[in-house]
Amino acid sequence: MLLRAAPLLLLLFGVLTPGAPANAQAPDELPHPRSEELKPSERVSVLLDRVRVEQNRLESLEADFIQVKESVLLVEPVESRGGFAFSAPDRVRWEYASPNPISILIVNEEMTTWYRDIQQAERVSVGRQSQRVLEYLGTGSSMDDLLEYFLLTMTVPIDETEPYVLELAPKFDKVAKRIQGMTIWVDPGLFLPLRLRYVEADGDVTDLRFEKLRVNEGVPDEHFMLDIPSSVEVREVELDRSADR
Repeated sequence: MLLRAAPLLLLLFGVLTPGAPANAQAPDELPHPRSEELKPSERVSVLLDRVRVEQNRLESLEADFIQVKESVLLVEPVESRGGFAFSAPDRVRWEYASPNPISILIVNEEMTTWYRDIQQAERVSVGRQSQRVLEYLGTGSSMDDLLEYFLLTMTVPIDETEPYVLELAPKFDKVAKRIQGMTIWVDPGLFLPLRLRYVEADGDVTDLRFEKLRVNEGVPDEHFMLDIPSSVEVREVELDRSADR
């Protein structure tokens, strides 16, 4: 079911959350990506440094999301809406409200997906900060790791209120076998990813956009619990790696 979307959800989790230790400088001590003193070739590294700092300062995050899926198998794009919550270091909840109610919880290296309308549930082991799923994709687990596998170009918009745009193209065939490319939009004030467009090798497109970000306002512990009725069987499943064989 939604397990096919697991790589995208966990990829965004990896991009959002800390990877390597960040620069110890405070944000206001770092150069701004728009600084006139920077050469064009320096702006990407400066932006990524700022993203790393903000990621490492991230204790919690809540947001509304809109996900649009396009596929040759679909008559028209499918739009889903819901809410996202993250609590450091590795707790995540996706709550799909429409068109079908689905809860996805990532805690203790496991992802549980509860299809509320049909009363079915699945559990899959994903490893800390999505490492196993991202290895399945042929990439690493953080923004830093992604740069090892993708060629990156950055667009700095003229309007300072518009997000920075990072285009990622696969460097290697093992990555291109899974992903044609990705686009990441970075909020110009928060310096956190707020949108991810993911194009699979077969041409399917998923566009995931955050709105109304609430940063470091705290998320109750009970939000990262699923009260699945005892009448619902939770199936243990594994990610399909057959394409790698």
